Amino acid sequence: MKKILVTTDLSYNSKPAVRFAIQLACQTGYELSFLHVNSSFIIDPFSAVTFVGLPEPDTKIQEQSLKRFIHTLYRQTNKQPGKINYIVENKLDVNEAILDCAKRIKADYICMSTRGGGLANKLLGSHTNKILHDSPIPVLVVPRHYRIKHLNTVLYPSDIEDINIELPLIRKFAAEFDAPIAVYHYDYFTEEQEISKKLHKIEHKYKSDTINFHFKKLNPEVSLLRHLQIDIMTAKPSIITMFAKEDRGWFEQLFQPIKTVEKGFDTRTPMLVFRK
Repeated sequence: MKKILVTTDLSYNSKPAVRFAIQLACQTGYELSFLHVNSSFIIDPFSAVTFVGLPEPDTKIQEQSLKRFIHTLYRQTNKQPGKINYIVENKLDVNEAILDCAKRIKADYICMSTRGGGLANKLLGSHTNKILHDSPIPVLVVPRHYRIKHLNTVLYPSDIEDINIELPLIRKFAAEFDAPIAVYHYDYFTEEQEISKKLHKIEHKYKSDTINFHFKKLNPEVSLLRHLQIDIMTAKPSIITMFAKEDRGWFEQLFQPIKTVEKGFDTRTPMLVFRK
């Protein structure tokens, strides 16, 4: 049974990740571990005063709050819990706590909510951006405007270069809930004979009943992000899969060519981000 570590601070903004994880687990049978990291017990980390004899935070009370929060969302989504766990930790460094917990329980995925619309950090929030950069396991990123629905399609934007490594990972994930995969590739020269021949050779090699290819010609006056967003709005996938290079954050790569006047990314579709 695969495990998903779902992070929550018990706030409204963390609900989308919990809802998404609940839906995914209902369709796949994944085990869910809900993690709440409490850093509020730090009174004043910059104070010169040494606090001695302070009582430890009451983990049981926090765990009860976490359970109530999760059970409420299960009732609201009309889903029955499968195998679920509750984890509460008191640590100052939230990111470190999340990564350490994922390693300790041998999680296959980390699931987190984003902060909302806008570019890069504004879209993700500092915690999600940091986890994406440091996590050795794939991260499910769920936007705040996500609405729970049956998961049935996967969209995979690809530069084609590492498709022999990336596609099997996506296919393995999509097979868990019987989802077809739509591969989208963008290029300025798709009509050139040599490029076209190369692309169709790849399509012939990997196309199947559950994998389809879409080769799109880039308009130099329109950003790659905008091309992708239009196709997302048209295809309405359940999940978008991405691969991030280790030397650059995935969102930095994606947002690099965008003018700051452009407003954000698709804010409803969850993303599964792998590290290259």
